[in-house]
Amino acid sequence: MTLKPYFLKIADMLRREIAAGVLKPHMALPSERALAEKFLVSRMTARRALELLEHEGLAYNEERRGRFVSPPRLRYDLSSVVSLVANSKARGEKLEIKVIETKEIKNSSWLYDKFEGTNAEAFLSYTRLFSIDGHAIFIETEYLVSDRFPDFLDHDLKQSTSQILDEIYETPSCSGDIVIKMCRLSDNEAGLLNIPKNRAAIELEQITRDTEGLPICLARQIWRGEMAEFSAKTIVN
Repeated sequence: MTLKPYFLKIADMLRREIAAGVLKPHMALPSERALAEKFLVSRMTARRALELLEHEGLAYNEERRGRFVSPPRLRYDLSSVVSLVANSKARGEKLEIKVIETKEIKNSSWLYDKFEGTNAEAFLSYTRLFSIDGHAIFIETEYLVSDRFPDFLDHDLKQSTSQILDEIYETPSCSGDIVIKMCRLSDNEAGLLNIPKNRAAIELEQITRDTEGLPICLARQIWRGEMAEFSAKTIVN
């Protein structure tokens, strides 16, 4: 008979407590030291159990604070932040959008390439931090053509900016191109998301286009991957 390794036994115990609601979403998990003392194992064994829960998406790690029980994964429709707002309200969660920075950018060859065909001379940029129940979920930086959307940064950016574009500037989004990849966090991004600097994250880049196919907005989002689930619809002609 093969004996189950101690770190798996500890992980099983924590899974049962999470499933039973003893350990609730965002509640702190026992520390490596506490688990080691309770089960008379090394801290390395305790760490392997906690890292296994992280790998399974049942726990997340915050810099200098420890590990916590993950909430139900956020379902995010890739077409809009509106879906995130609606789903959060349905679950009784408090969504907070904090504006980190706004600025105008000129002479950026990277943005000129992204907005090809628009003859843009300058761009507006704003960075926002999205949090659920006080826990950072993702950072978003969006870019717009300055001449096309004058005074955009004067509007309330603590909402879906696609609604501002649609209702105030009469520029609805018609289509979009999305790329998702893993990325390494910068020190500033890790600090905003409150996770270790060496942790990989999910980067989502989306270019939305108007009815003529011209780029309206470029969005770059950096997600804590253990808290998110992405969904999209495929249209087959």
